[in-house]
Amino acid sequence: MKVTAPVELLLVEFPHTEFTGEILAELTRLQDAGTINVLDALAIRRDLDGDVEWLEAVDAGSELGDLVGEPAGLLAEDDVDAIAEDLAPGSAVGMLVFEHTWATGLAGAVRDAGGRLIDMTTVPAAAIEELAAALSEED
Repeated sequence: MKVTAPVELLLVEFPHTEFTGEILAELTRLQDAGTINVLDALAIRRDLDGDVEWLEAVDAGSELGDLVGEPAGLLAEDDVDAIAEDLAPGSAVGMLVFEHTWATGLAGAVRDAGGRLIDMTTVPAAAIEELAAALSEED
């Protein structure tokens, strides 16, 4: 696995355990457009009795398996155990590791200029909206 752009781990919690494909369709669109490259994915479910089940991409269905391809091995049982510990009965968490392929050219330009990425933080949209609202109140 050769990674040339920033990689991100995304955890998404759902108050249910059944999925209908909308997320998979969007991930496929983003990968086909060259925006991201999905490296690994898995789902963790806790049923109403409290039993935990986890599925790697290749076990979750052919479409997700095709999208991820050969899992990169970046997600493992230790990750599942840590997430499942706080998972409420009847809910699920999706874990996704993806490369920001849109940034490949930028990362190359930074390296060519002698720079190196020292940090990258995802700021939630809600935090930006909250800040924008506070700034507009000051005006």
